[in-house]
Amino acid sequence: MENSNTIKEIEISNTRIILKLFKLFLFSLIRFRFYIPGVSEIKVDKLYDLIKSNQSPLIIDCRDRTEFYAAEGSYKKHGHIPNAKLLPIFQLPANLVHLSSFKDKEIVTICPGGGMSLVAAEIIVKAGFTNVKSLRGGMNKWYKKGYPTITVEDPEDTIYFIEGTETESLEDKTRKTSGKQALEEAFAGEIHKTIDARNLSCPIPVLKSKKALNKLDIGQVLEILTTDPGSKRDIPAWAQVTGQELVSLEDIGPKEFRFIVKRLK
Repeated sequence: MENSNTIKEIEISNTRIILKLFKLFLFSLIRFRFYIPGVSEIKVDKLYDLIKSNQSPLIIDCRDRTEFYAAEGSYKKHGHIPNAKLLPIFQLPANLVHLSSFKDKEIVTICPGGGMSLVAAEIIVKAGFTNVKSLRGGMNKWYKKGYPTITVEDPEDTIYFIEGTETESLEDKTRKTSGKQALEEAFAGEIHKTIDARNLSCPIPVLKSKKALNKLDIGQVLEILTTDPGSKRDIPAWAQVTGQELVSLEDIGPKEFRFIVKRLK
């Protein structure tokens, strides 16, 4: 009887190992499919080691102020990484001039889950910076690992902003992106492509949306369906910073969201 239980335990253990390997392979395959040329990633363990050894890169946190300081209304109260600088993705293109001294130095971009930071890293790379990485797994992964975070507000945490104000909420910015349509208004026009990103977590919804929109013609419309709450921040941010139009954003279920994005360029 004891031998039988031992065999069963070994079988269960082997099954778990196989499932973990399969999950790792599948995740690697997805990342390869949505690979962004010129943009690499850094793992949280590596970034932590760099900070601990006083070799920290310039860390740009692309979230908004409420998330950065874990203030009231933030999606997850993770705070921010020590030495990180707050530069919301909406203000990133206009403030690249203030990063000119880091053209050839290491830069790491951060967001909640690693999707929006990939877009931010791509913007910086296209501006001529040569050593830019996105933090894989974002603040969610950093926090899960138990690495140190800060929630105290410090003026030195913020990179100077050229346009807009750092206190302007993401919701206000998103409303500006939506054009004539109210965000809560359902879109009933022609849909040229639908992306089903339900049950997928960051960064996959943003990367799938980016790839699909690039295949559409100017003026065509992309519908995106997600269940990841983080998409309500990531997709509007991606749309605005890449110059597309977020036509509408609506809750179509308790935990299901629908985005309509029109390609403008």
